[in-house]
Amino acid sequence: MKKTFWKILFTAVLATSTLTFTSCKEEEKNEPINVSVENPRYIAAEGDNLYITCYYPISVVRYDIEQKAITGICNLGKFHPEGIAAVDGKLYIASSSISDENYNYTYDNKLYVVDIASFKLVDSVTVGVNPAKVKKLDGNHIVYNTLGNYSTDFGGTYVMNTDNKEITPLNETLYNFDVYEGDIYGYTSPYGTLAFYKIDGSTLQSTQILTSWSANDNPYGINVNPNNGDIIVLTDGNYVANGDCYRFNNAGETQGEAIQLNSLPSKAVAINADQLLVLNEGAWGVNNAEVSKLDFATNNHIVNFFSQSNNSGLGDVAQDMILYKGKAYITVTFSNSLETVDPANGHSTRFAFN
Repeated sequence: MKKTFWKILFTAVLATSTLTFTSCKEEEKNEPINVSVENPRYIAAEGDNLYITCYYPISVVRYDIEQKAITGICNLGKFHPEGIAAVDGKLYIASSSISDENYNYTYDNKLYVVDIASFKLVDSVTVGVNPAKVKKLDGNHIVYNTLGNYSTDFGGTYVMNTDNKEITPLNETLYNFDVYEGDIYGYTSPYGTLAFYKIDGSTLQSTQILTSWSANDNPYGINVNPNNGDIIVLTDGNYVANGDCYRFNNAGETQGEAIQLNSLPSKAVAINADQLLVLNEGAWGVNNAEVSKLDFATNNHIVNFFSQSNNSGLGDVAQDMILYKGKAYITVTFSNSLETVDPANGHSTRFAFN
């Protein structure tokens, strides 16, 4: 099953390898278009649109949240697009790697730059091997990480000035991270020497945090609640059990007990200071992705919030979730869908990409 999928994907990747910077499709009237895309990944939002990276065709698509339709597609290069951030009228998209049917990987080293107004690919920046996550740091800076080739290059974390493309490496290599009030919060690879850091966004000086961490499984996600600065750490259950949610205040003090969630909780978004939605990624091919809703004010935690609210599962591998204009938007990669979820009651509307 997996080999067949990657063989088809690799063939599609090779077919797109001659695309140039003029390959974006521009829809002047922002009208719905008839296009079939697969494997949606990460989401950025701007105006009335979501911008979603996709594996096939290798592209970023524009999804109008009012029309509930794709209104544009911008083809990229031949490598998988992963993380995406919107900064000052541009999209910055990580260009990662591809694999053949035998899982032989080839790595890219670029961030693609797409102009939002024209929805055209206007630039690419060489940034390091296998870039993965990209986030806005401030009005003219992004922070991103690279994962390297896992043998001779083990990645790094960098800040890039979007005005002049100047790149500054950080002292800490963060496997995962979030941004809060211009500072970076993240952790190093859980499969080496695990440590959590807060990095000052102005000076780029790092301070170790959460030094009392003692969970038996590894971090799988980290997010900061923008309403109060709480640090949320999600764990992987060692890939054999359900993961947990740990909450700390911004001073690093533990807040309450760990909460057991579902399979591979990967991202938390804040509804307010007391409530979170947590995306449970789920295992590949098992169709057990889920959304949990945590209420720390009432201690009422609904682990299977999505499935209970909709009488159906979320699908196969939930990749990303953002809260934007009062709704949660979720990409489900192998179900080829985008879910629009009401945070109050969990009711969802599904958009099928193909």
